[in-house]
Amino acid sequence: LARRVADVCLQFHGGVGYIEETWTARFFRDTRLWSIGGGADEIMLRTLARMGGFWAE
Repeated sequence: LARRVADVCLQFHGGVGYIEETWTARFFRDTRLWSIGGGADEIMLRTLARMGGFWAE
C-alpha cells in the first residue's frame, strides 16, 4: 500500500516529485527499501508458513 501511495504522490507532483529535495522522492525511495529489506517474497512466505506451523520445502 505504501508503494502505491508513493507512486500516486509522484504522479501528482509530476517531475518535481523526483527532485531529491522533496519529501516525495525520499518517501518513494524509503518504501522501495521497506519491501526489499524484509526479504524476497518467497522467503517471507516461507517464514509466515513456519510461523503458522507449516513446513514448506
